[in-house]
Amino acid sequence: MNHGRPISNKKPGEGNPQKIKVLMYHRIVSEEELSHSYPWLCTHAQEFLHHLRLLERWGFTPITFEDYRLFQEGELNLPKKPVIITFDDGYLDTFEHAYPLLEEFGMKAVIFVLGDRNMRVNTWDQLAGLPMSPLLTEQQILEMHSAGFEIGSHSMTHTKLPELPHEKAWDEISRSRMLLEILLNAPVKTFAFPYGLTDCNTKKMVEDAGYAMACGTYSGPPCFGNDPFEVRRLFIPGFTNALRFATQMLTPYEYYAWARWRAKLLLIGNKQNGSTNGRIAPSKILSALNPAEKS
Repeated sequence: MNHGRPISNKKPGEGNPQKIKVLMYHRIVSEEELSHSYPWLCTHAQEFLHHLRLLERWGFTPITFEDYRLFQEGELNLPKKPVIITFDDGYLDTFEHAYPLLEEFGMKAVIFVLGDRNMRVNTWDQLAGLPMSPLLTEQQILEMHSAGFEIGSHSMTHTKLPELPHEKAWDEISRSRMLLEILLNAPVKTFAFPYGLTDCNTKKMVEDAGYAMACGTYSGPPCFGNDPFEVRRLFIPGFTNALRFATQMLTPYEYYAWARWRAKLLLIGNKQNGSTNGRIAPSKILSALNPAEKS
């Protein structure tokens, strides 16, 4: 496994970046009870280790969004089979369990953290009845960043951005980037929408705030790069065994997931109970998802 820059026999700027798969995890835990009870949030460390072994066996090389940006600028080659591993919310166990395993395999990932460093626990999970969990400290964020992990913004306070007034949404998006850049002493170019919720206005704000890319969850086009401000990710729930993981990684699974999403949007749109002027309310979109699809 390459510990430095991804290497391929392609010239810079060549290749098919639309084949890049972006994986989304939340918590990597050591307690089996958590992974069994909350599989849409928690993946057991042994299962995650199995995923990393499979990625290595199948020839995938984890890259970051920054690597992709450098590839676009012709400064970096892409590996033959790139994959981007992401973690949302910035939980402490990302540092305790995921980080050591990724380091063991010489792999790196993208960690989306909150800009409000006074938030120490996952208060947004309380309404769903999920256990409280500590978040990453500044020192832990800095250590992973120094190890080559990309740090992205997940807003200031993990709120539903499309439901906020414009000024508040702008503050969540722009100030989080500013504060994280001060912490890292480095640019922060990637954003992840809390709950995967976005619309045209919030995407425009993310672009105006200076980000280069933004990640959704279950929305966005199936091809990577077709919409840099709504990158579709493959959600990896805690019950993802080898067969399910192979289906997601070795087949065009993102097209199937996209088709399911479009069908759900059509069904919700036909009801229009939560829409305004033909637009579907974000809360209705979120409530229509299965628990294992929520972010």
